[in-house]
Amino acid sequence: MRKHYFIGETIFSAGGVLVDKENKKILIIQKNKTSEWLLPKGRMEENETIEQTAEREVFEETGYKNKAQKLLSVQVRPDLVDPTKTKVVFWFFCLLSDPKRTENTQAINEDFSVKWVDKKEAISLLNWEEDKKLVSLCANF
Repeated sequence: MRKHYFIGETIFSAGGVLVDKENKKILIIQKNKTSEWLLPKGRMEENETIEQTAEREVFEETGYKNKAQKLLSVQVRPDLVDPTKTKVVFWFFCLLSDPKRTENTQAINEDFSVKWVDKKEAISLLNWEEDKKLVSLCANF
């Protein structure tokens, strides 16, 4: 297994488990093209910290402002689009910072629906075992 991941050779991404602490809900997204339920994440941009990437990507894909609180996991795997590259994904516990949703924040090629659910329903709906585990790590929010 590689121990060094270099910019240009590696794809860095970040995302988060967005939590509304007041209402005890987690936001999950549905990729409308495939009906797949996911947690929001995306690629790091130049001159951006990994926390800023998580906050921006969660906002862009959901429309909700948030603050990355705690690193939950770092996932390392081959990139699905280009398996010759390694993808490193940083996952954060993110707190909702404004309950008002901003419309039209998704990129042109994105088509996600959002849904606030309790933790049990999130674990039931999410398609990826890694996403379910991330939600389960947010035990006492």
